[in-house]
Amino acid sequence: MRPFRLLVEVQVTPQSNQNSPIPVTLVAVYDRKLYEQFSQMAAKQWYTQRDQLRRDHPGGDVFIEWEWEFVPGFTPPPVVVEIRGNAVGAFVFANYRSPGPHRVRLGPHQRIRINLEEDDVTVSTLAPPEGS
Repeated sequence: MRPFRLLVEVQVTPQSNQNSPIPVTLVAVYDRKLYEQFSQMAAKQWYTQRDQLRRDHPGGDVFIEWEWEFVPGFTPPPVVVEIRGNAVGAFVFANYRSPGPHRVRLGPHQRIRINLEEDDVTVSTLAPPEGS
């Protein structure tokens, strides 16, 4: 299957995460069992278990991740993420200091905006550019 290109924009509220940098990971999952496991994980669990998950599933066959860290009030440039066409689904995990799952399941979109708000993360779907 052909790769899927996803344009990711990020908006960071000035007081996000108690005015502290926020680690964010986008994970594309290619295994149904692992997808179900990830769908139950809070971001804190992801960040605690990810090194072991990488050791248990080397090579990027069952999941691939993209990692960033964003500073409150800073607007980074958009990035394009290429996801293999056989992905079961994808998630965004944001490692906030506040309690909560801080996990968002992504749908099959061409453009998204990750909104790093004061105490939680949301994802907005953006319309594809005209002519596409």
